Amino acid sequence: MDRLMIHNIRKEFLNHDLAQYQLTFDDGLYSQYYYSPLFESNQSPRIYFIATGLIQPGKARKIFDGQYLPHIKSEMYMFEAFVKKKIDQFMTLEELEIIADQKEVIIGAHSHFHDIILTEHPLKKKLSQWKLERLPCPLQSKDGTPLNRRSKLAYQGYSYSGGNLVKRPKTEWLDYIKYDTESCLGWFEKHLGFQPSQYCFPFNEYTPVLMEILKSYGFKHFYNGRSGDDEQIFSRMDIDKLVKD
Repeated sequence: MDRLMIHNIRKEFLNHDLAQYQLTFDDGLYSQYYYSPLFESNQSPRIYFIATGLIQPGKARKIFDGQYLPHIKSEMYMFEAFVKKKIDQFMTLEELEIIADQKEVIIGAHSHFHDIILTEHPLKKKLSQWKLERLPCPLQSKDGTPLNRRSKLAYQGYSYSGGNLVKRPKTEWLDYIKYDTESCLGWFEKHLGFQPSQYCFPFNEYTPVLMEILKSYGFKHFYNGRSGDDEQIFSRMDIDKLVKD
């Protein structure tokens, strides 16, 4: 069975027969909770990958009542979260608890901070405005080195000061991976009373270093936007490919 990667849900997605896919949801968004009654008849497990630092205490809001929510693209809700510090597009803790109790639901991890760092690695696509404002540096250093923004977990990365790139010490990078992972697992244990074994890479970016550390914390299955060399990495297709604008 093919897997779909879903972020913020829009009405057009629901016009497709999604029961033929395994559904995976990234980030822990309110729309995933709002439309959840429409997926309860699916027979295959639905996996919700939660960026735990974006889930805050709060009561459950309304669920689908025939009215469709305005669709907000990932670039915009990330801008709201990381630049404006507004996280109302994400689930509250009570909403996540309701999702976790549903039949055929698996809760997985999607990091705690879901953050970015400067790198020299090539861009996969144009930089989102939230990434530019999150790390408001020039697009290149004084010597012309392109400054991209990619996963702070997957890449060792650089800091930027006075027009110079300074490589993050490897020990600092490894410590950050451990700190993020321990923060994520601690959140799950405190609020949901379990530790997940499935992990979805933030931004669908990973390296062998990140994989090995995650495995050392007990993660057994990993999800990405495409297949990898490791048989433990499951590929997914972006649901947007089903919809023609």
